[in-house]
Amino acid sequence: MPQPEFAIFDIGQVIYPYTLAPLDALMKSLAVDNDGRSAPEYDYNPYMRGELTAEDFARELCLFCHVKYDKKLLPLIDEALHRGRGEKYPQTLEAMRLLREKGIKIGILSNAMPALNDGYIEMAEPEYVFVSYNMGLLKPDVKIYQTMAKKLKTSYEKILFIDDKEINIRAAQSLGINGIIFKPETILQEIEPYL
Repeated sequence: MPQPEFAIFDIGQVIYPYTLAPLDALMKSLAVDNDGRSAPEYDYNPYMRGELTAEDFARELCLFCHVKYDKKLLPLIDEALHRGRGEKYPQTLEAMRLLREKGIKIGILSNAMPALNDGYIEMAEPEYVFVSYNMGLLKPDVKIYQTMAKKLKTSYEKILFIDDKEINIRAAQSLGINGIIFKPETILQEIEPYL
């Protein structure tokens, strides 16, 4: 198997575990009635595509969850989103180290929420970071992988993509990108053929 030029990692559930439970708890604690929907049911796609400002997102989320909106909620929502982020997987950090050791450049490709843009900054060079809110695209749309490869100035075959969702891996593989479905317990064995 040829060695890739780039190893591109997803963020949530690949670099670190992530849950919306703290945000859901906040929204439920503030709901004006018991008929409010839960935060995990909300459609985050427009926010992740960069179509909403943080305030617009907070306003829509509050409306969805039956919470009376107030600008003072912005920092509470931001804090709850951040509390959903766990510690980085040591297996991911080790995989990145091994890949770098072989001269493979590390990148990021994620359907990320803009509020969480501080959770991966140090993981890759800025020119190798691709997030949905800057691209206006979401995985598994093949256009996001095409745009990424074009900006990396490389062929699909020279990219190794690591994501926790099979649908995203399949979309990347449909273009010829190498893919690994991330599991902490197997990632180090999965990358061995690419080293």
